[in-house]
Amino acid sequence: MESLDVIEKRIDNLNQLLGPIPTDGQAENLTDAVLSAASFLPSASTGHLVDGSARDNILKMFTRKDDLEALLDPSYLDEKQDIRAKEIYINTIANDLAGTFETLQKIRTLEPTLGAEYFRNLPDVSDQLKNMATSTAEQKQANDLLEESLVIAMQRYSEIQAGIKDSLKAMNDRLDTLEERLTERKMQDRDV
Repeated sequence: MESLDVIEKRIDNLNQLLGPIPTDGQAENLTDAVLSAASFLPSASTGHLVDGSARDNILKMFTRKDDLEALLDPSYLDEKQDIRAKEIYINTIANDLAGTFETLQKIRTLEPTLGAEYFRNLPDVSDQLKNMATSTAEQKQANDLLEESLVIAMQRYSEIQAGIKDSLKAMNDRLDTLEERLTERKMQDRDV
């Protein structure tokens, strides 16, 4: 029973692909047409009811039955869509693939040079590089501390300078006040 359901689904799928079959009173849909053809094929293939050229045409049709089954398969459209999706994907990454291919070609041309003897005989300096990296980090930390202490010293210098400026201004104001008093006294002494 399941095989009949599968066949019916495949036929319905083909019916949707091909559209409705024009009716001439004998067949109402593709299913009926296939059933009538199925009953006619055994007698046609043995030579009854048809002449030689019709039998040759029918035999040619039998050779194309795999194509018909592929078209009747409900997953046929899904496969076509999968192929289309793959095609779109390939087209979108084509430039990246071309760039990667060019890079690989360059690597292949450089491979003999990179594998040369003088590259193999290079001394191992990884420990020295580690020591240099460590000392650089320590030097950076010392520089940061020095910079921070310089900033603090400059701020303190600015504060001291502002204090001296304020003190000098206060002294200048006091001197001005004293000069004014002195001038007033001199004027009073003259008047008396």
